[in-house]
Amino acid sequence: MQQQKERKIISVSDLNSWLYCPRKLYLQRVKRLEIPPNRNLLIGKIKHSILENFSKREEHFISSIEKDYSKIDLLFMYEDFLRNIANIIFIENIEMIERFMIDKEDIFEKVLRDFSEDIKLRIASIKEAIAKGFLKEKIYHNLDSIYLSELRLESPAYGLRGRVDRILVSRKDNSIIPFELKSREEKIFHSDEIQLTAYAMLLEDHYKIIIPKGIVEVGNKRQEIEITSPMKDEVLKLANEIRNIHNPENPIPPIQSNFNKCRNCDFKEACMSL
Repeated sequence: MQQQKERKIISVSDLNSWLYCPRKLYLQRVKRLEIPPNRNLLIGKIKHSILENFSKREEHFISSIEKDYSKIDLLFMYEDFLRNIANIIFIENIEMIERFMIDKEDIFEKVLRDFSEDIKLRIASIKEAIAKGFLKEKIYHNLDSIYLSELRLESPAYGLRGRVDRILVSRKDNSIIPFELKSREEKIFHSDEIQLTAYAMLLEDHYKIIIPKGIVEVGNKRQEIEITSPMKDEVLKLANEIRNIHNPENPIPPIQSNFNKCRNCDFKEACMSL
């Protein structure tokens, strides 16, 4: 597989949308239809904002640790740190929160629950560094494993951009493992593997290293996925298909013959009128 010249940037999330329903993505990207603001979209936006800000400020937070805290103290500190960030995001979105009568405490508890495994991983890595005698700013720079969350990347070479859910950076063997996290309690789909592969490509281009594998987590299920050349080729092929939907010479994607997908779609009327 070879990198091509710069081209229109495609969001990795659009790859997943295209595999789910090409016609819906056509209506969004070509006809410029927007999904009306709703409670679930807002909650998703707030959760992403909290974790993205958490990731940006975590190094400073770790550098504030001045003594050998117990695991319980570190857990409390992380939760307090996360809550302070959440309160800032709530203030920024207060109008929409009040409009949809969203319980801020309920959102925070969901973020805390979904992010609990990440916090445990971070605490384990921090305690290892503390056990070696490192404190304050020396802790972060001597972590054997660094976990990054909601990392935004863009690659003009691949024509892709995206936000990676979780990244494990191991300083022991100079390796990087991307994670694709799904909150649903279902099986792992091919679209999850495509998303993970696209994120691996972004990371490879950014860090200039080969990423041989990634991990998809769905509910309590974790599956290691090999990052292969055929999978990368499929990512580029799908991205090109999405770019080509703007070409008037190409046919409009056909209607999906899937009742479950169509019945709750925000664009079903517009879809039927094409």
